[in-house]
Amino acid sequence: MKKYEGLKALYVGSHPLFTEGASAVHMLKMCQAMANLGIEVECVLPGRVKKERLFSYYGIKTPFRVTSITLSSGLARRPLHGFLSVLYARIKKNDFDFVLTRDLIFAWFATRVLGIPTVYDAHHPPVNWGAERIIASFSSSKNLLGMSFNSRGLHDIYFCLGMTGQNPIVAPNGFEREAFEGDHDISSLRERLGLPLERKIVCYCGNTYRGRGLEILVRAAARMPEVEFLIVGGRERDNALWREMARQEGSANFRIEGFVRQREVPSYLLASDVLVMPYSSKVTIRDGTEAGKFTSPLKLFEYMAAGKPIVATGVPSVLEILKPGKNSVVTPPDNGGEFVRALELVLEDSELCARISEGARSDAVGYTWEKRVEKIIEGIGVAAE
Repeated sequence: MKKYEGLKALYVGSHPLFTEGASAVHMLKMCQAMANLGIEVECVLPGRVKKERLFSYYGIKTPFRVTSITLSSGLARRPLHGFLSVLYARIKKNDFDFVLTRDLIFAWFATRVLGIPTVYDAHHPPVNWGAERIIASFSSSKNLLGMSFNSRGLHDIYFCLGMTGQNPIVAPNGFEREAFEGDHDISSLRERLGLPLERKIVCYCGNTYRGRGLEILVRAAARMPEVEFLIVGGRERDNALWREMARQEGSANFRIEGFVRQREVPSYLLASDVLVMPYSSKVTIRDGTEAGKFTSPLKLFEYMAAGKPIVATGVPSVLEILKPGKNSVVTPPDNGGEFVRALELVLEDSELCARISEGARSDAVGYTWEKRVEKIIEGIGVAAE
């Protein structure tokens, strides 16, 4: 019998699908993790969605029910989806034990108006005064089973605002364990991905906005021409800036692969020698919000699961997970010289590489998507009937 067999959950998602963002990945991997643990899951999504395409695109192996609510695009899309989803949840109220959502509108209507048992999963601070007022109003509702936060730093931000609810849960993001299990032949992976077979590869995976420290990697590439610097991810308009900088710096060994589907990310990480995260002290998320205190990047947990040496900068939220000298090498943010020296050290010191790689792989076990679901379920105290 699976751990939570008998539990039923409704997941209300609102993020755009088939895009370069990580939010949809998070949403679908959480649903898959719930299904893996025996929870009967129904995921409510905006727009017309073909389940087969959705599961194939995001590499979903454990199926769950998907319900589409068709609506128009535009500025009203997300609030309308939240409102229609709460009406759907009211009709289906007897078919689930709780709702998990990142949708603000749904959470307000569900807890304040219709009495639906809900967990609000926060991933960033309130974006404006209006959002702050909405969250404050439902955080005290008896129908709010709990609020989950993807980092201790985010919890602290909400705590200072006085709205963590009566049952706050810190549950960092995670990774899909199956994607990193088994033996992986590096040469075969590199041949399939078109990567050089003989050179050391330093890989950064993720968004490439300003504040992510890509300028450090461009300059490091110029200083270390024998090493291949690989960037996986990013929007083309952002990547174009780094390609131009690499051209000006003469960094011919700086390669930008661009966006790849989530299911391909583990192959790039496993094919690399060192995984890096050179965030600046002013690292931002897509809307420009400074995120160093609360971000919980998916790549961090995938880096750890890959069992490769990690070199990162010590922004506060990253230091909640990384342990300098044990599962990573960490340097101060905004210090390119220190970061490059750390990178050179890791590439030269095989004993250090082995120690921090094994430390990262060992610590990753506590950060699967299933572990995140378990923290939330145990935190809210829901049990199957």
